[in-house]
Amino acid sequence: MSLGDVVGHERIREILSRALARDRLPPALLLSGPDGVGKKTLALAAAQAALCERAPAPEPCGECRTCRKVSSAIDPGRLRGQREEADRHPDRDEWRNFRLHPDLVLVEGWRLTRTGRPRPEPEIRVGQVRDLVAEVPGAPFEARRRVFIVDDAHGMNVSSQNALLKSLEEPPPRSHLLLVTARPQGLRQTIRSRCQTLRFGPLSRGAVTAFLADRHGVSEEEARLRAALAAGSLGTALAFESEGYRATRESLLALLERIEDLDALARMEQAESLEQAEDPALLLTTLRSLLRDLAALRAGATAETLLNADVAGRLAPLAAGPLGARAVSLGETAGGTRTALRGFASKLLTFDVLVDALCTK
Repeated sequence: MSLGDVVGHERIREILSRALARDRLPPALLLSGPDGVGKKTLALAAAQAALCERAPAPEPCGECRTCRKVSSAIDPGRLRGQREEADRHPDRDEWRNFRLHPDLVLVEGWRLTRTGRPRPEPEIRVGQVRDLVAEVPGAPFEARRRVFIVDDAHGMNVSSQNALLKSLEEPPPRSHLLLVTARPQGLRQTIRSRCQTLRFGPLSRGAVTAFLADRHGVSEEEARLRAALAAGSLGTALAFESEGYRATRESLLALLERIEDLDALARMEQAESLEQAEDPALLLTTLRSLLRDLAALRAGATAETLLNADVAGRLAPLAAGPLGARAVSLGETAGGTRTALRGFASKLLTFDVLVDALCTK
C-alpha cells in the first residue's frame, strides 16, 4: 500500500510524504474527518512507509520484507479473521490490539461487552490503552521506528484517555502514535493539544464515482448513484446496498405520490407499514434524500445535481406541489424521527407522527 493509492486528500498526502522523506514524522498525529474517507487507510500507508527498510522515503517501497509483511497483515480477509478471533475472547481487552508487524500495532474498539453482548458504539477499553502505553517507550524490534494506530480514537472512555496522556506528554523519539477519529470533540482537549492535526474533508462525487467504476467495476449509473448518496465517504459508497435502497425508495416514492389522498385510516396503516421496515435507518435516510431533492428542485436545481437523478421525472411534479414547499422542514422531521428511534420512543407512534407531518398541507 502506498500513499498514492489513497483516493483524494492530495494536500494531506503531500504533507505526510514530505515528513516521511525528511524522517520527520511527528510523534503524535490526529487524523480527523468524516467516516469512510480514507483516514485509517492513509495512516496505515504512512506507517508502512515509516517502517520500510528503504526509509526515509516519501513512500513505502512495497518490495522489502517489512513492506511485504505489513501488506499481508492488512489484507481485509486476514484482518477479518483476527477480529472474529478477538470476538471469541471479549473479556480480554488486549485482543483488539492487532499486531500487524512487530513494530506496528492497530488498536480497534470493542463492539462487544466483556460478557459478549453487542454494544451500540465501539469502545476502546483502558486495558487496551495500558497495553499500548507499556509498549510505546520500547525500542523497535525490527524496523527503524514503531507506529501505533488507534482507530475511532473517540471510542476511548475517560479512563482510557487518562491512561494515554502520559505517552503524549513524554513521546519517545522512535515511536509514533496516530489517532484516527471522525469525532475529535470526543477526545479531551489535553490529548488534542498534544497532537498535530490533519483534517480530512469529504471526497468529491467525481472521485468516488471514478473509484467505484475504475477499481471495482461498478457501472457508471450505479457509481453515480452511490457517489451522490455517500456524502463524500468511500466507505459508505462501498457498503451501499443498491437493491435495498432502490426497493425502499420505490415504496417511499409511491407513498409521497399519493400522500395527499390518505385518510385517517390509511395514514394509520401506512405508519404500521413503516414500523415493519427491516432497516428503519435506511428508510429514513432514503426519505431524507428524496426530500432533499424536492427542496433542490424547488430552488431551481437541475436534474443532474440531484441525489436521485435517475428518478428526477417523478420528483419534479412533487417538488412543484405542497410537498416541495415543505421539503426542508419535513427533512428535519425525518432526521428527528431517526434520533427518536435511537432512544426509547415508541416506534409505531414515532412513525405515526412522521406520516401525519407528511400529510399536513
